[in-house]
Amino acid sequence: MNFWKRRLPLALTVIYGLAGFAMQIIPALNGYRDIQNSWMPILFGFSIAIGVASLTKYHFTKMRRQPEERVYSIITFISLVVMAVAGLIGMSQDGGVFTKLFDNLFSYVYVPLQATIFSLLAFYITSAAYRAFKVSEWISTLLLVSGFIVMLGRVAFGPLMVFGKLSEWIMAVPTVAAMRGLLIGIGLGIMATAIKIILGIERSYLGGE
Repeated sequence: MNFWKRRLPLALTVIYGLAGFAMQIIPALNGYRDIQNSWMPILFGFSIAIGVASLTKYHFTKMRRQPEERVYSIITFISLVVMAVAGLIGMSQDGGVFTKLFDNLFSYVYVPLQATIFSLLAFYITSAAYRAFKVSEWISTLLLVSGFIVMLGRVAFGPLMVFGKLSEWIMAVPTVAAMRGLLIGIGLGIMATAIKIILGIERSYLGGE
């Protein structure tokens, strides 16, 4: 049992991790990389199945332990089934009413919900900016001044037009430099995590401790 749960997944991870790394740096293996890329939709299909199973298990457990919030889980299940049926049948040539149903659900339900979520994020961003802009150290003061200039530059008019050019410089030079630093750090973190997984140091994906 330990072989199927631990050793086999770990061996497959090491083998395919090293193979994928070799395909990226050895030109002679480009053909195998194309084959690997053609397998990706199959993996995506399994990941969707695992996601649906995990969602179902979570909400069934929540319905059993928290009956007062059962209505939200029921709405989630109904939405999942309706969208899945409408999408699968609507993809066929004779989708008919299901194609229209899927388009309407996407355009008039999903898109407004997505816009609502993003509009709510504005309040969280404002709250985070208020906490970040508290003048306590020189770095916070610099952040406060830069944010104030950028905001004025976005709505500059009349005598405030001078802030427009300064705002564009802040967004084009210091902000881009900081973003590049963050991307480099993210890339190094991804490489370190991938190496730890390939070498078997990181085993959290196997479950347990």
